[in-house]
Amino acid sequence: MNARSPLVAVAAVLALAAPQAHAAVQVWTATATEKIRPATRARTTASVEIAAARNEYEAFQIGVSGEATGVSATASDLSGPGGTIAVRLYRAALITLANASAVDGGTGAWPDALVPAVDEILGEPRRAFPFSVPAGESRAIWAEVHVPAEAGPGTYSGAVTVTWDGGGAATVPVTLTVWPFAIPSTASLKTAFGLTYGALPSEHAVSWWGDDFSTLRARYGQLALEHRVSLSKIDDGNPDLEHLTTFYGAEMDGTLATTLAGARLTSFEFVGRNAYAAWASWFAAREGWTDRLFQYTCDEPPLTCSWEAIPGIAAAARSVVPPLRTLVTTTIHEADAHGVTESIDVLAPVVNFMDDRPGSWTGHDGNQRAAYDSFLAASPRRELWLYQSCMSHGCGGAVDIGNPSASDWYFTGWPTYVIDSAATRNRAMEWLSFKYRATGELYYEVGLAYGQDPWSNQWNAFSGNGDGTLFYPGTPARIGGASDVPVASIRLKMIREGMEDYEYLHILEGAGDGAFARQIADGLFPNAYSTEVAPEALYAARAALADRIVALGAGGDPGPGGGGGPTPPPRPPGDAPGIVPIESGCASASGVQILALAGLAALALRLRRR
Repeated sequence: MNARSPLVAVAAVLALAAPQAHAAVQVWTATATEKIRPATRARTTASVEIAAARNEYEAFQIGVSGEATGVSATASDLSGPGGTIAVRLYRAALITLANASAVDGGTGAWPDALVPAVDEILGEPRRAFPFSVPAGESRAIWAEVHVPAEAGPGTYSGAVTVTWDGGGAATVPVTLTVWPFAIPSTASLKTAFGLTYGALPSEHAVSWWGDDFSTLRARYGQLALEHRVSLSKIDDGNPDLEHLTTFYGAEMDGTLATTLAGARLTSFEFVGRNAYAAWASWFAAREGWTDRLFQYTCDEPPLTCSWEAIPGIAAAARSVVPPLRTLVTTTIHEADAHGVTESIDVLAPVVNFMDDRPGSWTGHDGNQRAAYDSFLAASPRRELWLYQSCMSHGCGGAVDIGNPSASDWYFTGWPTYVIDSAATRNRAMEWLSFKYRATGELYYEVGLAYGQDPWSNQWNAFSGNGDGTLFYPGTPARIGGASDVPVASIRLKMIREGMEDYEYLHILEGAGDGAFARQIADGLFPNAYSTEVAPEALYAARAALADRIVALGAGGDPGPGGGGGPTPPPRPPGDAPGIVPIESGCASASGVQILALAGLAALALRLRRR
């Protein structure tokens, strides 16, 4: 996990791939950007070295292999030059998948739900521990830190202690390097993730109307903000504006008691039926609210509305003061062809159509980003967002992975939020948003599997395990404690990691070195359908970005929920210092080294695929 040169990186990848000697109980470590399945073999790594900016989350995993009962874990605070930093612990719960999401997916047990030892919302002890590990299998303990915004840079040290029945114990040393720059609490990349009205009552035994429902919905919004995501569709059955302000105004104002101090929603979807004028004036009267209100004008026309209907729907949103922004999920090519471009403020094409495979059936082969330039230049209100869909894994029924069709292979390699995919693909979407210069990400739903016991089944009508579901219902019967809370999935954690990666790229661009940021992003993800890379390559890319930020002296105080603060002007090209290696969770490397490691990713993937 701590490769410091390309040669050491090669050795580390091969070591991770090599079989390990069996022991009764083995405790070992892994990065957060991988999925530890029951058949994952124990490794020789026995300590953790991670790195993070101030106001950033960073995670790692501890594997337990062999036969063990009563497995539990405790963590000391990490101590360093800025005081102490707490470590949160979770149990990675397994879900058994009956169908593979795609040719590159898989059946059987996969880790996804992260049951907390103490939940993040109410601080109640939960039933993460103890757990058992069957003979010959592995289980994962998820651990993460949040580096306080005021933390001093430098090295922090502590440990996680794992115990099991029979007096067994292992201590895992943890070293955290805090980089001398900060990222903001409110994401620089806008998000609009949906949560359907009926999802929570179906799983949490709350009424379909009332304060209990609203309180629970607010908890979901809070946990989403802790993961730098906005649950923008706030619909608890009561569209009254006073009610919405009482229960959700703190998400807009940045006054929630979040660990990310000052974190705010970046978008708020209009759900006021036809009350456009009332909503517009209400949002305008509250400082900073107006620019986040938008109308979801039409989703994938002509599937949900006709092209001819779009101008009229948009006109209703634009006829009030201040006008609401309009959003349509389509491409510039389709909008132009059907004469609706002038009715759209936010264009959101599916990521496949931004950079499709050569010879694809969609007609969007290659990078299409330049086609959006004139649309964006026409008005400062206009934006380009991206979204992913079932086109990332296939939109039909279960795929026969033993005898796939030629078309099945199209639905591989894309960024995806399905459970049975590489974690790097769960983390890639935000890199692609930067790569294609999008300013927002849309996602249709986070609770689609609610109503069918998402703890045991997340297959849905669009196929794909977990597509449309990023949380689990944390009821006391399921996770312990006294109150209902949302439980995050590993995939939600990966989205958070991707959002934080985006901040690194964004800081560099703001500091005048966007070319280097794009070199790193392009080297890691050369196109939208090649997002399954080795975790080591991703961590090396992240370290290279951090090194350059430090070298430029960029990334200021994050402030109360805002951006990264003022940054010094970029140095003249001839005066720019080289990248300074900083010890990290993986590798610190130059851009050239990143490209070498990216080539190594394919080898690592072949060696490690189960």
